[in-house]
Amino acid sequence: MFFERTAVASATVPLAIAGVLLGTPSPAAAIECTELTNPVFFPATTLLESLLAEVAPVLADEAQVGEDQMTIVHVPLSSCISYDIHRQQMPLTGTGIYYLPDGTQETCDMPVVGDVLSDLSAMDVGGVTCLGGEQPAAELVEYPSHVETLGFVVPRNSTQTAITATEAYYLMKFGGEPEREVAPWTNPDFVFIRNPGSSTQLTIGANIGISGTQWNGALRGHQGSGDVRDAIIAENATGNAETVIGILNSSKWEAALNDLRVLAFQPFNNCFGAIFPDSTSTSRDKLNVRDGHYPIWTNLRYIVRTDAAGATVSANGDVAAARAQRFIDLMTGVDSIEALGVAEAVIGTGNIPTCAMHVAREVDGGPMASFDHPAPCDCFFLESNGVASGCAECSTDDECGEGSCRLGYCESR
Repeated sequence: MFFERTAVASATVPLAIAGVLLGTPSPAAAIECTELTNPVFFPATTLLESLLAEVAPVLADEAQVGEDQMTIVHVPLSSCISYDIHRQQMPLTGTGIYYLPDGTQETCDMPVVGDVLSDLSAMDVGGVTCLGGEQPAAELVEYPSHVETLGFVVPRNSTQTAITATEAYYLMKFGGEPEREVAPWTNPDFVFIRNPGSSTQLTIGANIGISGTQWNGALRGHQGSGDVRDAIIAENATGNAETVIGILNSSKWEAALNDLRVLAFQPFNNCFGAIFPDSTSTSRDKLNVRDGHYPIWTNLRYIVRTDAAGATVSANGDVAAARAQRFIDLMTGVDSIEALGVAEAVIGTGNIPTCAMHVAREVDGGPMASFDHPAPCDCFFLESNGVASGCAECSTDDECGEGSCRLGYCESR
């Protein structure tokens, strides 16, 4: 069933391609990014696009957030490329994406004269993973945030329901060479992946025993998760659906459930068999992620640069540094403002706020340990996903006995 191939992708991500990926100034953009109100320059994983579409318009609206008003200028890139741009303070070029208070997405041009550097970045893997096991410099600080679920997906017209870690290892390492095949995914032209700097690829690689930087060069790489999704969906109409497989995160597959399906996954050395991220193939409770049975998940990390005293710094000045730290505090739940429902936005984009998690890990693909969030939100998470929690609705703690009223539901503590 499984057999071998030798060609592999490059083991490193060449930093020189970062400028190419950022592109050239768009003639359609009507404003320079530096002219925006309170800009936050933010090269970050493409997987943040859905979440930023929810929160960035609120943060841009002074009427809602007052002195917290800021314009998030997102430069969407693969995780490790975003990380390297911030880590090495490479100038931002090309176009950025931002949102108006009414939710309209716009683009801006980075200035041709004068360098603009990043205030922070975000990625879906740790710096250790991007650096191939090397510890990041002490001045680079990571703030773990919500949990993103990843996995293998197939077109809706495929009959496949599961994949094992061993099958995935052979598929991604050897790409379908005769005598090293993984049926029915024997043609590398129909194995849709990302690239060696993608957090999706790196996270999945950490769970199948072969780094995402070493996947077979014959597989069909794509720059964005949306490109992978669209390529998979297109195969529903070609007669090739049974031979197609790809990698995505849950925010992408849950937005296209009429066209594709996630496969159950069987990790190495387990006695549970293949497991869906959710308790069933059709539910949205992420139960098996939240309790540690489904292993392909990662934390989003926000990354800043700090000084010797541990304070956040930015090449764009102290005000920019303070603004970047405020953004992180709001997005990670350290602080909150009434107008900005971060937990709701995280759930709405198919991800899991940490308040609904019961396991945690320090290393991508590493062992998991029990985790008790100080302010759990299991009831809210389930109800927001259309799953009956059995929890009473509430408005005050007095209605919850020994529990706590949180986000409208009585949590156990």
